[in-house]
Amino acid sequence: MSNRNRSVITQYRTNEDTTGRVTGRRRKTASRLLGATTLLALGMALTGTARAAEAGSSWFGSLFPIGERVHVEALKDEYVPFKSTAEIPHRPALLLELGDPFLDTGKLDAGFKVPVLGAVWQPRLWSYFVYRTTLQSFDNESETRERDTEWANRLDLFANLQLTGTEKILLALRPVDNNQPRRFTRQQFEGAGKDGFKNELNVDVEALFFEGDFGSLVPNLDPIGINPIDFGFTVGRQGFTFQEGILINDTLDAFGLVRNNIPFPGTSNLRISALWAWDRLDRNDRLRGAEENVFGLFIAADAPVSTYNIDLIYVDDNTDNGDGFYAGLSSIQRIKALGGISTAFRLNSSIALENEITGNVIGDGVLATAEISKTPHGSDDIVYFNTFLGAGNFTQAGREPILGGPLANTGILFASPNLSTYGSEIRSFVNDTVGFALGYQAFWDNKRRNLIIELAGRKDYDDDGGSSEDIDSLGVGFQLQQAVGQRVQLQLEAFYTANDSLPDGSGARFEVQIVY
Repeated sequence: MSNRNRSVITQYRTNEDTTGRVTGRRRKTASRLLGATTLLALGMALTGTARAAEAGSSWFGSLFPIGERVHVEALKDEYVPFKSTAEIPHRPALLLELGDPFLDTGKLDAGFKVPVLGAVWQPRLWSYFVYRTTLQSFDNESETRERDTEWANRLDLFANLQLTGTEKILLALRPVDNNQPRRFTRQQFEGAGKDGFKNELNVDVEALFFEGDFGSLVPNLDPIGINPIDFGFTVGRQGFTFQEGILINDTLDAFGLVRNNIPFPGTSNLRISALWAWDRLDRNDRLRGAEENVFGLFIAADAPVSTYNIDLIYVDDNTDNGDGFYAGLSSIQRIKALGGISTAFRLNSSIALENEITGNVIGDGVLATAEISKTPHGSDDIVYFNTFLGAGNFTQAGREPILGGPLANTGILFASPNLSTYGSEIRSFVNDTVGFALGYQAFWDNKRRNLIIELAGRKDYDDDGGSSEDIDSLGVGFQLQQAVGQRVQLQLEAFYTANDSLPDGSGARFEVQIVY
């Protein structure tokens, strides 16, 4: 997401009349944001028109694609030799590389044979980090909350000990935040609490797990390779995401097993996974419970046309009377109509087996989503239309505190940047809710620059009227990303949302991301 100079992001306070309509300087801010989005879209269209004029084609044929035109390369008839080492582009090194470098050329180390196990290990230690720093200002969906303006930081530091092609131990730290919106190392210039500077330095372990394959880890169990012992496994603390994060999107202390390539009629691959987690489940209450047990069964099948997924999760809550059952179904395919359309249809359900807990902790509900996208001819651009319908209060089995709700994958306006207090622009939880996101992503400069322009909205159709989720919103926003060199990405974004029962929202971010 994005980072902006404080003199550029003007900090406005809300001015409202008795009808609840937004007035004064905040309306000027909204107009400027809408104007900037319109100018971006108009500029892209005019650029395309100019290209068409130069090529002698019609102007209307040039509006799409907005991004760079890409021609499909045909297979060559003549022999094309392999590139020599000198012709291969420079490989940026990681922060730390002990043993064989990551994705390097040359001769691999022979390693050593492990006694008893029989495996040949080639230890390599790779360390890298992703640093994100942002200046952001926003005012969204609250009658009493002031505009928040802050400088915030996030650092993800990884150490990967690779033993073989399948066995590894990974350690992940987040030393400048504590995985809660108000617990990032940041400087707050304006907003609720006026915290000033907060230092959240820590050495807490965010992930530490060992994963591998039994057949590769202990080849002496099957010297001639005919017994069915090739089960993948993982144990430790790590992230789990199923149904694109709709069903669960959380970090758990867990043990998992997976079996791939199971023969099954009508499929090219059947995969079955099982999970047991005993700690670190987040249930939208920003509390990590040590008493919940999570049991999961996940099935994926590749059929001739579609990939099907059946995901089942049971949460045994030993403290809060919050046992729950969660199920997700999905079908992912490419439809031949209109030159090829990529689609994904999902149906997810949550059932409170004991008590429903308010605040989107656990509820009874169903969420149906449809994702439809197409690449305009002659480009790598993407135009997408994603829609959803929620019946009841669907809740996720688990969700990291800084992540968006079950609608986070609908579009950029429903997603959280996962960095400090800047949440999703449009509320991403559901309670008898219907909505959509319509957007266009354009690419330039060999995909080193891209722009997303999106229109999105949600409508709460229940008759309750008292729920905190009863907020109808319509928003517009953009996100611009630019790669700089091989390690830096710049990101700029802004949004404006019109809300029926709350003040309108607006905001902008400028972010610098460094990968090393």
